[in-house]
Amino acid sequence: YECVPLLAPPGLQAGQLLVVGLGKREGVDDGTCFRAAASAARLIAARPRAKVVFLSERSWSGAQAEQAVAGGIAGMVGQDLYRAEKKRTPFGETLWIGISADTVARGSILGEGVNLARRLVNLPPDDLYPESFAEQAATVASHTGMQIEIWDEDRLAREGCRAMLAVGRGSARPPRLVLLTYRGRGGDTPPDLALVGKGVTFDSGGLSLKPSEGMLTMKCDMAGGATMLAAAATIAALKLPINLVAAIGLVENMTGPAAYKLGDVITARSGTTIEIHNTDAEGRVVLADVLDVVRGLGPQRIVDAATLTGACVVALGLDVAGLFTNDQPLCDAVADAAGAMGEPVWQLPMFPEFDDQIKSEVADIKNVGEGRWGGAITAAKFLERFV
Repeated sequence: YECVPLLAPPGLQAGQLLVVGLGKREGVDDGTCFRAAASAARLIAARPRAKVVFLSERSWSGAQAEQAVAGGIAGMVGQDLYRAEKKRTPFGETLWIGISADTVARGSILGEGVNLARRLVNLPPDDLYPESFAEQAATVASHTGMQIEIWDEDRLAREGCRAMLAVGRGSARPPRLVLLTYRGRGGDTPPDLALVGKGVTFDSGGLSLKPSEGMLTMKCDMAGGATMLAAAATIAALKLPINLVAAIGLVENMTGPAAYKLGDVITARSGTTIEIHNTDAEGRVVLADVLDVVRGLGPQRIVDAATLTGACVVALGLDVAGLFTNDQPLCDAVADAAGAMGEPVWQLPMFPEFDDQIKSEVADIKNVGEGRWGGAITAAKFLERFV
């Protein structure tokens, strides 16, 4: 989005104007408004500002105005959490002209949710590990009125979460499972929706060790968990009328003396046996237990988010997320929502033939497919076994 700074003409109290191009009117959607406001905020936040006023376009819908507010909040915050000199400085005061107070409040909640997820993803792995992530989730729950349950390694063992424990065995920092509950509809009925997130706070690859260039960003391997925590917090803060559960499986995948090994056979919580052919395909092993816990709660729908496999990036590139389903109407709803926000997704097939690629000779399934081919699909087929 082109941002053009101008000296303010006489008669305006502002010292500077920033004009943002939105493109053709018929192409403006919710995502356009978010990204345009974020672009403007990034530029303005390059130095401290006591007060910034945004002037909205009169034609925007309520949803578009909400997303513009959210984008403005997200754009003024960068990833430089540990820099003495920040590249971006949040504004002292932000005003919106042409948008109601209720819309600004809802947009602010959305923006804070985005920033929560981004902050967690940007934290270094020595600060964010399973126990500290769970503590952060507890703080978020207390602020939003959600109930939270945290399973430590003893509870995980009692619950039979052997897959999670196996992946975490090589780390000095034990796993955690976070369960968040929000009852916006009230009652004790099963959840309308379950959100599941992969929370590998650092992924060395285990004994299938990653090279340095592949390991540098593996503090981000908990992005699915951060996203689902932020989504649940946003839903609760907005007081949406649904019953929700969010589950995040938190582990560190390291190479300690007890690390799980290639050729190991793990019995997941569901009773399914998994032969390990690659310790770097650990996210799906963690989610096997998390999905089984969630399945037992009887939700109507489950949406899982995970940085699950580099094969999906090979297939779709850096900017498009892969979408897999065994429930087409739900998949269509998720794709429509992503499209409205300008976040591109692409559905890949789940043909039964891919099930054959994860069959094991010594266990029920193995944790990778045959060779490199269709790796993202075989990962999804693996997860399907546990719902």
